[in-house]
Amino acid sequence: MSNNLSASVVTAILAAFFFSLAATVVPYFYGVGGTVFLLLSVRYVSTFIFASILNKSPKKSKSRSAHTRLILISLFQALFISSYMYSIKLIPLSLAVVVIYTFPIITFFVNSLIKSRSIDLLSVAALLVSLFGIWVLVQGDSSDWNLWGVFWGLVASCAQVTVNILSRHESVESGWGLVKYITVLPALIFVSVYFIVTSDPISSVSSEMLMWSILSAMGMSGGFYFFFKSISLIGPVRTSNVMYLEPVFTILLGVMLLQDALGMSQWVGMFIIFIATISLERWGKKYN
Repeated sequence: MSNNLSASVVTAILAAFFFSLAATVVPYFYGVGGTVFLLLSVRYVSTFIFASILNKSPKKSKSRSAHTRLILISLFQALFISSYMYSIKLIPLSLAVVVIYTFPIITFFVNSLIKSRSIDLLSVAALLVSLFGIWVLVQGDSSDWNLWGVFWGLVASCAQVTVNILSRHESVESGWGLVKYITVLPALIFVSVYFIVTSDPISSVSSEMLMWSILSAMGMSGGFYFFFKSISLIGPVRTSNVMYLEPVFTILLGVMLLQDALGMSQWVGMFIIFIATISLERWGKKYN
């Protein structure tokens, strides 16, 4: 039983890692002149292709209500990704993460209200401590905040909460088939918008833009797969709790891949997040 629980939590940890990989490369994509809609187009088209290749499960018929739920998940997930990416364009990645990672706290409260559960104050405290750990991790810098960056970060947070709640349902079967299903509509929308708003949509794309955006798409593909797998196994609240590790992975990837240096506050922030996440996992088992 404990081995099954550990394996279930690992899926959430893998989701956090892959999403951090997807986010880490975004500033470098913008640095070579890429635009938001080009990034979203490449990420969703590439993820759809990856999922189509990897999907081996037989096609199953779905009810109208199941299709409606999946379409809503698709749209809100696209809203989360696009708002997240636009927020990163307006404010630094580290600062955007602080705003966006209010979603585990909101998920906890919304899930408790929907299921008429009493609020566990110890878990609330641990969630707040995790958020404080993220703030310490990014060295508490607020010099580059602006109103629209914060706004789109909060939109991303609320969109992710909606995805979390909608995804815990018997009609939502995790796997590459689900990833394929929820990416096709956003892919069509983002590609159409890109060609409409871009005056020279083909020749303006450089090899560097494609490289960074495809790397980001690989991270998003893995993140989607393990995220929905985790929700099916341990539920939206515990999955959101473990996702606090994403900023930690983002910092560590910067150290390993980009030779970033860690300051004392970042070590302290990571320690706080690790301790709070472990505590949340112990307390969160009743919130499956």
